[in-house]
Amino acid sequence: MGNIVNKIAVYLNRHLTGCVFDKDSVLEAYSADRSLIKIKPRLVAIPENTADIRKLVRFVAQLAQKKYDLPIAVRGSGLSKTGSDLSSGLVISMEKLNHVKELDPHDRLVHVQAGMTLGKLNAVLAPHGLVLPISADPNETIGSLIANATRDNYSKRYGGIMNYVNRAEIVLANGELVQTSQLKPRKLAEQKNQHTLEAEIYSKLDNLLTKKAKQINELPKTTSFGYPAIKQVHSNSGHIFDLLPIFYGSEGTLGIITEVILKVEVLPPRQHRLLATFPSLKSAKDFMASAEMLLPLTIELYDAEIFKQADELGKKPEIISKKLDKGYLVLVSFNDKKSRSRRKIRKCEQFLPKSAHVVIETIKNSSDFDAIKDCLSIYINNTSKGERPSLLHDFYLPKEQLEGFIDEIKQLSKKYKKSLDIYGCYSTDIYSIRPEFDLSKIDERRTALNLLRDFNTLLKQCGGILAGGLPEGKLKSIVLYPELDKNHKKLLETIKNIFDESKILAPETKTMYDIRSTVRHLRTEPNKYIDS
Repeated sequence: MGNIVNKIAVYLNRHLTGCVFDKDSVLEAYSADRSLIKIKPRLVAIPENTADIRKLVRFVAQLAQKKYDLPIAVRGSGLSKTGSDLSSGLVISMEKLNHVKELDPHDRLVHVQAGMTLGKLNAVLAPHGLVLPISADPNETIGSLIANATRDNYSKRYGGIMNYVNRAEIVLANGELVQTSQLKPRKLAEQKNQHTLEAEIYSKLDNLLTKKAKQINELPKTTSFGYPAIKQVHSNSGHIFDLLPIFYGSEGTLGIITEVILKVEVLPPRQHRLLATFPSLKSAKDFMASAEMLLPLTIELYDAEIFKQADELGKKPEIISKKLDKGYLVLVSFNDKKSRSRRKIRKCEQFLPKSAHVVIETIKNSSDFDAIKDCLSIYINNTSKGERPSLLHDFYLPKEQLEGFIDEIKQLSKKYKKSLDIYGCYSTDIYSIRPEFDLSKIDERRTALNLLRDFNTLLKQCGGILAGGLPEGKLKSIVLYPELDKNHKKLLETIKNIFDESKILAPETKTMYDIRSTVRHLRTEPNKYIDS
Protein backbone atom coordinates (compact mmCIF):
# COMPACT_ATOMS: atom_id res chain seq x y z
CA MET A 1 0.00 0.00 0.00
CA GLY A 2 2.79 2.42 0.95
CA ASN A 3 4.52 1.85 -2.38
CA ILE A 4 1.30 2.61 -4.31
CA VAL A 5 0.75 5.81 -2.33
CA ASN A 6 4.31 6.94 -3.00
CA LYS A 7 3.87 6.30 -6.72
CA ILE A 8 0.67 8.36 -6.68
CA ALA A 9 2.47 11.23 -4.92
CA VAL A 10 5.32 11.14 -7.46
CA TYR A 11 2.90 11.09 -10.39
CA LEU A 12 0.79 13.96 -9.06
CA ASN A 13 3.83 16.11 -8.26
CA ARG A 14 4.88 15.81 -11.91
CA HIS A 15 1.52 17.13 -13.08
CA LEU A 16 0.62 19.81 -10.52
CA THR A 17 1.90 23.31 -9.87
CA GLY A 18 1.37 22.68 -6.18
CA CYS A 19 2.69 19.82 -4.04
CA VAL A 20 1.52 16.42 -2.84
CA PHE A 21 3.04 14.86 0.27
CA ASP A 22 3.17 11.34 1.67
CA LYS A 23 5.74 12.15 4.36
CA ASP A 24 4.60 10.92 7.77
CA SER A 25 5.23 14.20 9.62
CA VAL A 26 3.11 16.11 7.08
CA LEU A 27 0.32 13.55 7.22
CA GLU A 28 0.34 13.79 11.00
CA ALA A 29 -0.01 17.59 10.85
CA TYR A 30 -3.20 17.25 8.77
CA SER A 31 -4.73 14.39 10.76
CA ALA A 32 -6.55 16.50 13.36
CA ASP A 33 -8.70 19.61 13.52
CA ARG A 34 -10.68 21.16 16.40
CA SER A 35 -13.01 18.18 16.65
CA LEU A 36 -12.86 15.07 18.80
CA ILE A 37 -11.61 13.01 15.87
CA LYS A 38 -8.21 12.14 14.44
CA ILE A 39 -7.78 10.46 11.03
CA LYS A 40 -4.41 10.16 9.36
CA PRO A 41 -4.59 10.66 5.58
CA ARG A 42 -2.53 8.75 3.03
CA LEU A 43 -1.76 11.92 1.07
CA VAL A 44 -1.90 15.68 1.57
CA ALA A 45 -2.17 17.99 -1.43
CA ILE A 46 -1.49 21.74 -1.28
CA PRO A 47 -2.65 23.04 -4.68
CA GLU A 48 -1.63 26.42 -6.05
CA ASN A 49 -4.73 27.05 -8.16
CA THR A 50 -8.08 25.76 -9.38
CA ALA A 51 -6.43 23.82 -12.22
CA ASP A 52 -4.51 21.78 -9.62
CA ILE A 53 -7.74 20.93 -7.79
CA ARG A 54 -9.42 19.86 -11.02
CA LYS A 55 -6.49 17.55 -11.83
CA LEU A 56 -6.55 16.06 -8.32
CA VAL A 57 -10.29 15.36 -8.40
CA ARG A 58 -10.16 13.97 -11.93
CA PHE A 59 -7.29 11.67 -10.95
CA VAL A 60 -9.13 10.37 -7.86
CA ALA A 61 -12.28 9.83 -9.95
CA GLN A 62 -10.22 7.73 -12.38
CA LEU A 63 -8.83 5.71 -9.47
CA ALA A 64 -12.39 5.10 -8.25
CA GLN A 65 -13.31 3.64 -11.64
CA LYS A 66 -10.42 1.21 -11.15
CA LYS A 67 -11.78 0.34 -7.69
CA TYR A 68 -9.00 2.13 -5.80
CA ASP A 69 -10.48 4.05 -2.87
CA LEU A 70 -8.91 7.46 -2.11
CA PRO A 71 -11.63 9.61 -0.46
CA ILE A 72 -11.13 13.39 -0.55
CA ALA A 73 -11.59 15.87 2.28
CA VAL A 74 -11.16 19.60 1.79
CA ARG A 75 -9.38 21.55 4.54
CA GLY A 76 -9.48 25.29 5.07
CA SER A 77 -7.59 26.39 8.18
CA GLY A 78 -8.19 23.16 10.11
CA LEU A 79 -10.74 24.80 12.42
CA SER A 80 -13.57 22.34 11.84
CA LYS A 81 -15.36 21.18 14.99
CA THR A 82 -17.17 18.45 13.05
CA GLY A 83 -14.27 16.40 11.62
CA SER A 84 -15.48 17.00 8.06
CA ASP A 85 -12.03 18.15 6.90
CA LEU A 86 -10.39 14.83 7.83
CA SER A 87 -9.94 11.82 5.56
CA SER A 88 -8.18 8.47 5.47
CA GLY A 89 -7.41 9.17 1.80
CA LEU A 90 -6.47 12.57 0.35
CA VAL A 91 -6.68 15.88 2.21
CA ILE A 92 -6.73 18.90 -0.12
CA SER A 93 -5.60 21.98 1.78
CA MET A 94 -6.81 25.34 0.45
CA GLU A 95 -4.14 27.32 2.28
CA LYS A 96 -2.50 28.72 -0.87
CA LEU A 97 -5.73 29.69 -2.61
CA ASN A 98 -5.98 32.77 -0.41
CA HIS A 99 -6.00 35.82 -2.65
CA VAL A 100 -8.40 38.61 -3.53
CA LYS A 101 -8.76 38.48 -7.31
CA GLU A 102 -10.84 41.63 -7.74
CA LEU A 103 -12.50 44.28 -5.58
CA ASP A 104 -15.26 46.66 -6.71
CA PRO A 105 -15.83 49.10 -3.81
CA HIS A 106 -18.54 51.00 -5.71
CA ASP A 107 -20.80 47.96 -6.21
CA ARG A 108 -19.53 46.39 -2.95
CA LEU A 109 -18.45 43.15 -4.61
CA VAL A 110 -15.27 41.19 -4.00
CA HIS A 111 -13.93 38.16 -5.89
CA VAL A 112 -11.84 35.86 -3.67
CA GLN A 113 -10.33 32.41 -3.67
CA ALA A 114 -12.01 30.03 -1.24
CA GLY A 115 -8.93 29.71 0.97
CA MET A 116 -9.05 33.42 1.82
CA THR A 117 -9.59 33.88 5.55
CA LEU A 118 -12.28 36.09 7.03
CA GLY A 119 -9.71 38.18 8.92
CA LYS A 120 -7.52 38.77 5.87
CA LEU A 121 -10.53 39.65 3.72
CA ASN A 122 -11.85 42.19 6.23
CA ALA A 123 -8.37 43.71 6.50
CA VAL A 124 -8.44 44.25 2.73
CA LEU A 125 -11.98 45.65 2.84
CA ALA A 126 -11.54 47.99 5.83
CA PRO A 127 -9.60 50.78 4.01
CA HIS A 128 -12.53 50.97 1.59
CA GLY A 129 -15.04 51.28 4.44
CA LEU A 130 -16.40 47.78 3.79
CA VAL A 131 -16.79 44.56 5.77
CA LEU A 132 -18.10 41.01 5.51
CA PRO A 133 -20.25 41.02 8.70
CA ILE A 134 -19.68 37.48 9.95
CA SER A 135 -18.88 36.75 13.60
CA ALA A 136 -16.42 33.88 13.29
CA ASP A 137 -12.80 33.01 13.92
CA PRO A 138 -10.79 35.41 11.70
CA ASN A 139 -8.76 32.39 10.53
CA GLU A 140 -11.87 30.69 9.13
CA THR A 141 -11.79 30.48 5.33
CA ILE A 142 -14.58 31.72 3.09
CA GLY A 143 -14.93 28.26 1.59
CA SER A 144 -15.41 26.63 4.99
CA LEU A 145 -17.93 29.29 6.06
CA ILE A 146 -20.01 28.30 3.03
CA ALA A 147 -19.44 24.55 3.31
CA ASN A 148 -20.45 24.67 6.99
CA ALA A 149 -23.22 27.29 6.57
CA THR A 150 -22.13 28.67 9.92
CA ARG A 151 -24.96 30.33 11.85
CA ASP A 152 -22.88 33.03 13.52
CA ASN A 153 -23.76 35.53 16.26
CA TYR A 154 -24.42 38.31 13.73
CA SER A 155 -26.72 36.25 11.52
CA LYS A 156 -29.92 37.53 13.17
CA ARG A 157 -29.00 41.02 11.96
CA TYR A 158 -27.11 40.28 8.74
CA GLY A 159 -28.36 36.86 7.66
CA GLY A 160 -25.08 34.96 7.81
CA ILE A 161 -22.78 33.89 4.98
CA MET A 162 -25.73 32.70 2.88
CA ASN A 163 -26.81 36.32 2.50
CA TYR A 164 -23.49 37.43 0.97
CA VAL A 165 -22.47 34.89 -1.66
CA ASN A 166 -23.28 36.20 -5.12
CA ARG A 167 -21.94 33.21 -7.02
CA ALA A 168 -19.33 30.50 -6.65
CA GLU A 169 -16.94 28.48 -8.78
CA ILE A 170 -17.03 24.80 -7.86
CA VAL A 171 -15.08 21.73 -8.96
CA LEU A 172 -17.45 18.78 -9.40
CA ALA A 173 -16.68 15.13 -8.63
CA ASN A 174 -15.34 14.41 -12.13
CA GLY A 175 -13.10 17.49 -12.27
CA GLU A 176 -15.56 19.66 -14.22
CA LEU A 177 -15.77 23.32 -13.26
CA VAL A 178 -19.17 24.91 -12.71
CA GLN A 179 -20.00 28.56 -12.04
CA THR A 180 -23.29 28.96 -10.21
CA SER A 181 -25.88 31.44 -11.47
CA GLN A 182 -29.61 32.03 -11.29
CA LEU A 183 -31.18 30.25 -14.27
CA LYS A 184 -34.59 31.04 -15.70
CA PRO A 185 -36.54 28.14 -17.29
CA ARG A 186 -35.27 28.74 -20.82
CA LYS A 187 -31.63 28.95 -19.76
CA LEU A 188 -32.04 25.91 -17.51
CA ALA A 189 -33.44 23.92 -20.45
CA GLU A 190 -30.44 24.92 -22.55
CA GLN A 191 -28.03 23.84 -19.81
CA LYS A 192 -29.75 20.46 -19.46
CA ASN A 193 -29.08 19.68 -23.13
CA GLN A 194 -25.30 19.77 -22.67
CA HIS A 195 -23.39 16.48 -22.41
CA THR A 196 -21.69 17.20 -19.09
CA LEU A 197 -21.97 16.23 -15.43
CA GLU A 198 -23.18 19.78 -14.79
CA ALA A 199 -26.10 19.26 -17.19
CA GLU A 200 -26.88 15.88 -15.62
CA ILE A 201 -26.95 17.50 -12.17
CA TYR A 202 -29.32 20.24 -13.34
CA SER A 203 -31.69 17.70 -14.85
CA LYS A 204 -31.72 15.20 -11.98
CA LEU A 205 -31.81 17.80 -9.21
CA ASP A 206 -34.61 19.75 -10.87
CA ASN A 207 -36.64 16.54 -11.16
CA LEU A 208 -35.93 15.64 -7.54
CA LEU A 209 -37.02 19.06 -6.29
CA THR A 210 -40.29 18.71 -8.18
CA LYS A 211 -40.94 15.09 -7.22
CA LYS A 212 -40.01 15.50 -3.53
CA ALA A 213 -41.25 19.09 -3.07
CA LYS A 214 -43.50 18.25 -0.11
CA GLN A 215 -40.80 16.34 1.78
CA ILE A 216 -38.16 19.01 1.10
CA ASN A 217 -40.42 21.88 2.15
CA GLU A 218 -41.12 20.12 5.46
CA LEU A 219 -37.41 20.06 6.43
CA PRO A 220 -36.94 22.24 9.56
CA LYS A 221 -35.54 25.74 9.01
CA THR A 222 -33.51 25.65 12.23
CA THR A 223 -31.25 22.72 11.34
CA SER A 224 -27.84 22.59 9.65
CA PHE A 225 -28.23 18.82 9.21
CA GLY A 226 -28.01 17.15 5.80
CA TYR A 227 -28.37 19.62 2.92
CA PRO A 228 -30.28 22.31 4.83
CA ALA A 229 -30.65 24.90 2.03
CA ILE A 230 -31.85 22.55 -0.71
CA LYS A 231 -35.32 24.11 -0.71
CA GLN A 232 -33.75 27.38 -1.85
CA VAL A 233 -32.44 25.90 -5.12
CA HIS A 234 -35.90 26.62 -6.52
CA SER A 235 -36.93 30.23 -5.88
CA ASN A 236 -39.47 32.73 -7.16
CA SER A 237 -42.19 30.04 -7.14
CA GLY A 238 -39.90 27.66 -9.01
CA HIS A 239 -39.12 30.04 -11.85
CA ILE A 240 -35.47 30.42 -10.81
CA PHE A 241 -33.00 27.55 -10.43
CA ASP A 242 -29.74 28.23 -8.59
CA LEU A 243 -27.32 25.43 -7.71
CA LEU A 244 -25.49 27.50 -5.08
CA PRO A 245 -27.77 26.95 -2.04
CA ILE A 246 -27.32 23.19 -1.98
CA PHE A 247 -23.62 23.70 -1.22
CA TYR A 248 -24.41 25.57 2.03
CA GLY A 249 -23.72 23.07 4.80
CA SER A 250 -22.67 20.37 2.33
CA GLU A 251 -19.28 19.91 4.09
CA GLY A 252 -17.42 19.17 0.86
CA THR A 253 -19.58 16.19 -0.08
CA LEU A 254 -20.92 17.59 -3.38
CA GLY A 255 -18.05 19.63 -4.82
CA ILE A 256 -15.03 21.75 -3.93
CA ILE A 257 -15.59 25.51 -3.75
CA THR A 258 -12.59 27.26 -5.32
CA GLU A 259 -13.62 30.88 -5.91
CA VAL A 260 -16.43 33.10 -4.63
CA ILE A 261 -17.92 36.47 -5.49
CA LEU A 262 -19.19 38.10 -2.31
CA LYS A 263 -21.46 41.03 -1.65
CA VAL A 264 -20.18 43.06 1.31
CA GLU A 265 -21.53 45.76 3.62
CA VAL A 266 -20.56 49.30 4.47
CA LEU A 267 -18.52 49.21 7.66
CA PRO A 268 -21.02 49.85 10.50
CA PRO A 269 -20.45 52.21 13.44
CA ARG A 270 -18.44 51.00 16.42
CA GLN A 271 -20.35 48.71 18.77
CA HIS A 272 -21.82 50.02 22.04
CA ARG A 273 -22.22 47.38 24.73
CA LEU A 274 -23.95 46.73 28.00
CA LEU A 275 -23.03 43.97 30.45
CA ALA A 276 -25.47 42.82 33.10
CA THR A 277 -25.20 40.05 35.67
CA PHE A 278 -28.18 38.23 37.12
CA PRO A 279 -28.60 35.88 40.09
CA SER A 280 -31.08 33.66 38.21
CA LEU A 281 -31.74 32.52 34.67
CA LYS A 282 -35.33 33.74 34.85
CA SER A 283 -34.33 37.35 35.50
CA ALA A 284 -31.68 37.12 32.76
CA LYS A 285 -34.19 35.69 30.28
CA ASP A 286 -36.81 38.34 31.07
CA PHE A 287 -34.22 41.04 30.42
CA MET A 288 -33.03 39.43 27.16
CA ALA A 289 -36.60 39.14 25.86
CA SER A 290 -37.12 42.86 26.48
CA ALA A 291 -33.73 43.87 25.06
CA GLU A 292 -34.40 41.85 21.90
CA MET A 293 -37.24 44.21 20.99
CA LEU A 294 -34.63 46.95 20.52
CA LEU A 295 -33.05 45.00 17.62
CA PRO A 296 -29.49 44.67 18.96
CA LEU A 297 -26.61 43.25 16.96
CA THR A 298 -26.29 40.38 19.45
CA ILE A 299 -27.43 39.24 22.88
CA GLU A 300 -25.00 36.78 24.43
CA LEU A 301 -25.59 34.63 27.50
CA TYR A 302 -22.88 33.13 29.75
CA ASP A 303 -23.02 30.94 32.82
CA ALA A 304 -21.12 32.77 35.59
CA GLU A 305 -19.11 29.60 36.29
CA ILE A 306 -17.15 30.29 33.11
CA PHE A 307 -15.85 33.56 34.54
CA LYS A 308 -15.28 32.08 37.97
CA GLN A 309 -12.91 29.54 36.45
CA ALA A 310 -11.26 32.20 34.29
CA ASP A 311 -10.73 34.25 37.46
CA GLU A 312 -8.94 31.30 39.08
CA LEU A 313 -6.60 31.38 36.08
CA GLY A 314 -6.01 35.11 36.49
CA LYS A 315 -8.25 36.31 33.66
CA LYS A 316 -11.35 38.04 35.01
CA PRO A 317 -12.23 41.56 33.76
CA GLU A 318 -12.74 44.17 36.46
CA ILE A 319 -16.16 45.07 35.08
CA ILE A 320 -17.54 41.69 36.18
CA SER A 321 -18.91 41.76 39.70
CA LYS A 322 -16.58 40.09 42.17
CA LYS A 323 -19.64 38.85 44.08
CA LEU A 324 -20.86 36.81 41.13
CA ASP A 325 -20.20 33.17 42.06
CA LYS A 326 -23.44 31.87 40.57
CA GLY A 327 -25.84 33.21 38.02
CA TYR A 328 -25.60 34.48 34.47
CA LEU A 329 -24.03 37.27 32.45
CA VAL A 330 -25.73 38.94 29.51
CA LEU A 331 -23.81 41.00 26.96
CA VAL A 332 -25.91 43.19 24.67
CA SER A 333 -24.29 44.85 21.64
CA PHE A 334 -25.66 47.58 19.37
CA ASN A 335 -24.03 48.88 16.20
CA ASP A 336 -26.50 51.55 15.12
CA LYS A 337 -25.45 55.16 14.77
CA LYS A 338 -23.81 56.43 17.95
CA SER A 339 -26.78 58.43 19.27
CA ARG A 340 -29.27 55.67 18.52
CA SER A 341 -27.11 53.00 20.16
CA ARG A 342 -26.81 55.12 23.28
CA ARG A 343 -30.58 55.61 23.42
CA LYS A 344 -31.07 51.87 23.15
CA ILE A 345 -28.53 51.26 25.92
CA ARG A 346 -30.46 53.65 28.19
CA LYS A 347 -33.67 51.85 27.29
CA CYS A 348 -32.05 48.53 28.20
CA GLU A 349 -31.24 49.88 31.67
CA GLN A 350 -34.95 50.38 32.27
CA PHE A 351 -35.54 46.65 31.75
CA LEU A 352 -33.06 45.65 34.47
CA PRO A 353 -34.26 44.34 37.85
CA LYS A 354 -32.77 45.78 41.04
CA SER A 355 -30.87 42.52 41.63
CA ALA A 356 -28.85 42.99 38.42
CA HIS A 357 -25.37 44.46 38.30
CA VAL A 358 -24.86 46.55 35.15
CA VAL A 359 -21.86 48.11 33.39
CA ILE A 360 -22.10 50.38 30.34
CA GLU A 361 -19.19 50.44 27.89
CA THR A 362 -17.03 53.56 27.91
CA ILE A 363 -13.70 54.45 26.35
CA LYS A 364 -11.96 53.58 29.60
CA ASN A 365 -13.47 50.13 30.11
CA SER A 366 -13.79 49.08 26.46
CA SER A 367 -10.81 46.71 26.71
CA ASP A 368 -12.51 44.92 29.59
CA PHE A 369 -15.51 44.25 27.38
CA ASP A 370 -13.18 42.83 24.74
CA ALA A 371 -11.62 40.62 27.42
CA ILE A 372 -14.89 38.73 27.87
CA LYS A 373 -13.99 36.64 24.81
CA ASP A 374 -10.56 36.05 26.33
CA CYS A 375 -12.22 34.64 29.44
CA LEU A 376 -14.17 32.18 27.33
CA SER A 377 -10.98 31.14 25.54
CA ILE A 378 -9.19 30.63 28.87
CA TYR A 379 -12.13 28.56 30.13
CA ILE A 380 -12.13 26.33 27.05
CA ASN A 381 -8.38 25.88 26.68
CA ASN A 382 -7.12 25.60 30.28
CA THR A 383 -8.40 22.54 32.10
CA SER A 384 -7.20 20.39 34.95
CA LYS A 385 -8.55 17.07 33.64
CA GLY A 386 -7.72 17.03 29.95
CA GLU A 387 -9.70 19.25 27.58
CA ARG A 388 -13.12 20.65 26.69
CA PRO A 389 -13.83 19.03 23.28
CA SER A 390 -16.50 20.35 20.92
CA LEU A 391 -18.89 17.56 21.83
CA LEU A 392 -22.01 19.64 22.57
CA HIS A 393 -21.10 22.63 20.45
CA ASP A 394 -23.41 24.97 18.49
CA PHE A 395 -26.82 23.40 19.14
CA TYR A 396 -30.18 25.09 18.56
CA LEU A 397 -32.53 25.67 21.51
CA PRO A 398 -35.84 27.57 21.26
CA LYS A 399 -36.10 30.63 23.53
CA GLU A 400 -39.23 29.41 25.29
CA GLN A 401 -37.44 26.20 26.34
CA LEU A 402 -34.30 27.79 27.77
CA GLU A 403 -35.22 27.70 31.47
CA GLY A 404 -36.64 24.18 31.41
CA PHE A 405 -33.66 22.92 29.46
CA ILE A 406 -31.18 24.36 31.98
CA ASP A 407 -33.06 22.67 34.83
CA GLU A 408 -32.81 19.32 33.03
CA ILE A 409 -29.15 19.91 32.24
CA LYS A 410 -28.47 20.12 35.97
CA GLN A 411 -29.69 16.55 36.30
CA LEU A 412 -27.38 15.42 33.49
CA SER A 413 -24.53 17.21 35.22
CA LYS A 414 -25.15 15.21 38.41
CA LYS A 415 -25.49 11.94 36.50
CA TYR A 416 -22.20 12.32 34.65
CA LYS A 417 -20.39 14.36 37.32
CA LYS A 418 -19.50 16.93 34.67
CA SER A 419 -19.86 20.68 34.82
CA LEU A 420 -22.26 21.67 32.02
CA ASP A 421 -21.95 25.45 31.79
CA ILE A 422 -23.91 26.99 28.94
CA TYR A 423 -22.96 29.96 26.79
CA GLY A 424 -24.16 31.23 23.44
CA CYS A 425 -26.26 33.70 21.52
CA TYR A 426 -29.83 34.38 22.62
CA SER A 427 -30.40 36.31 19.37
CA THR A 428 -29.86 33.23 17.20
CA ASP A 429 -30.78 30.51 19.77
CA ILE A 430 -27.40 28.82 19.20
CA TYR A 431 -25.57 27.65 22.35
CA SER A 432 -22.62 25.52 23.39
CA ILE A 433 -21.60 23.46 26.41
CA ARG A 434 -18.00 22.29 26.81
CA PRO A 435 -17.57 19.68 29.59
CA GLU A 436 -14.10 18.44 30.56
CA PHE A 437 -12.83 15.01 29.50
CA ASP A 438 -9.57 13.14 29.75
CA LEU A 439 -9.65 11.44 26.36
CA SER A 440 -6.59 9.32 27.12
CA LYS A 441 -8.87 7.16 29.29
CA ILE A 442 -11.24 4.73 27.59
CA ASP A 443 -13.87 5.23 30.31
CA GLU A 444 -13.86 8.97 29.65
CA ARG A 445 -14.32 8.45 25.90
CA ARG A 446 -17.21 6.10 26.62
CA THR A 447 -18.69 8.66 29.01
CA ALA A 448 -18.40 11.37 26.34
CA LEU A 449 -20.41 9.31 23.84
CA ASN A 450 -23.06 8.38 26.42
CA LEU A 451 -23.40 12.04 27.38
CA LEU A 452 -23.77 12.95 23.72
CA ARG A 453 -26.66 10.50 23.34
CA ASP A 454 -28.45 11.61 26.52
CA PHE A 455 -27.90 15.25 25.67
CA ASN A 456 -29.38 14.79 22.21
CA THR A 457 -32.44 13.05 23.69
CA LEU A 458 -32.99 15.89 26.14
CA LEU A 459 -32.45 18.52 23.47
CA LYS A 460 -35.04 16.90 21.20
CA GLN A 461 -37.57 16.83 24.04
CA CYS A 462 -37.09 20.58 24.36
CA GLY A 463 -37.55 21.19 20.61
CA GLY A 464 -33.83 21.69 20.04
CA ILE A 465 -31.49 20.37 17.34
CA LEU A 466 -27.96 19.13 17.95
CA ALA A 467 -26.78 20.26 14.48
CA GLY A 468 -28.20 23.76 14.72
CA GLY A 469 -25.34 26.20 14.27
CA LEU A 470 -22.97 23.84 12.41
CA PRO A 471 -23.58 20.69 10.32
CA GLU A 472 -23.37 17.21 11.79
CA GLY A 473 -19.94 16.27 10.44
CA LYS A 474 -18.71 12.92 11.64
CA LEU A 475 -19.18 13.12 15.41
CA LYS A 476 -22.76 14.34 15.82
CA SER A 477 -23.85 11.80 13.23
CA ILE A 478 -23.34 9.10 15.87
CA VAL A 479 -26.66 10.09 17.42
CA LEU A 480 -28.38 11.89 14.55
CA TYR A 481 -28.22 9.33 11.74
CA PRO A 482 -29.77 6.38 13.60
CA GLU A 483 -32.82 8.59 14.19
CA LEU A 484 -33.40 9.40 10.51
CA ASP A 485 -36.44 7.87 8.85
CA LYS A 486 -35.87 5.93 5.65
CA ASN A 487 -37.30 8.71 3.46
CA HIS A 488 -34.82 11.28 4.79
CA LYS A 489 -31.94 8.83 4.38
CA LYS A 490 -33.05 8.11 0.83
CA LEU A 491 -33.24 11.84 0.07
CA LEU A 492 -29.66 12.42 1.26
CA GLU A 493 -28.39 9.40 -0.68
CA THR A 494 -30.15 10.57 -3.85
CA ILE A 495 -28.64 14.05 -3.60
CA LYS A 496 -25.19 12.56 -3.02
CA ASN A 497 -25.54 10.22 -6.02
CA ILE A 498 -26.59 13.09 -8.29
CA PHE A 499 -23.36 14.95 -7.57
CA ASP A 500 -20.90 12.20 -6.67
CA GLU A 501 -21.92 8.74 -7.82
CA SER A 502 -18.43 7.33 -7.26
CA LYS A 503 -18.44 8.52 -3.61
CA ILE A 504 -15.04 10.20 -3.66
CA LEU A 505 -15.93 13.49 -1.90
CA ALA A 506 -16.10 13.13 1.90
CA PRO A 507 -17.99 9.82 1.61
CA GLU A 508 -18.23 9.22 5.37
CA THR A 509 -20.05 12.52 5.85
CA LYS A 510 -23.81 12.83 5.19
CA THR A 511 -24.54 9.41 3.68
CA MET A 512 -22.02 6.54 3.90
CA TYR A 513 -21.70 7.14 7.61
CA ASP A 514 -19.85 4.50 9.68
CA ILE A 515 -20.39 4.79 13.44
CA ARG A 516 -17.69 2.24 14.24
CA SER A 517 -15.16 4.12 12.13
CA THR A 518 -15.89 7.38 13.94
CA VAL A 519 -15.64 5.78 17.38
CA ARG A 520 -12.39 4.11 16.35
CA HIS A 521 -10.97 7.48 15.33
CA LEU A 522 -11.78 9.35 18.54
CA ARG A 523 -8.68 11.17 19.73
CA THR A 524 -6.80 9.72 22.67
CA GLU A 525 -4.46 12.68 23.15
CA PRO A 526 -5.32 16.30 24.02
CA ASN A 527 -6.10 18.88 21.37
CA LYS A 528 -2.82 20.70 20.74
CA TYR A 529 -4.48 23.77 19.22
CA ILE A 530 -6.01 26.83 20.86
CA ASP A 531 -9.76 26.41 20.54
CA SER A 532 -12.58 28.93 20.39
